[in-house]
Amino acid sequence: MSDELDLGEAADFILSERPELSEDDVWAVLNELGAPPAKEQRKLALQLIASAAPQVGARTAKRILDEWAAYADLAEGPDWDD
Repeated sequence: MSDELDLGEAADFILSERPELSEDDVWAVLNELGAPPAKEQRKLALQLIASAAPQVGARTAKRILDEWAAYADLAEGPDWDD
């Protein structure tokens, strides 16, 4: 991807798709990683989150990463409007 994804937009997207998630947890994951991990790096990303943000449970972290990946796919698609 040529342009970095906007973390604020990513957080808004994730929270709109998963309103049950804590905003603090979403931001902890986004700030820790900075960009959604590639599929092959997901296990390492979850380990990093567990170490750096232990308040974010594994299931919650997986949900956040799933929605972040969905946001990235939409943002990279040809129909994405700024």
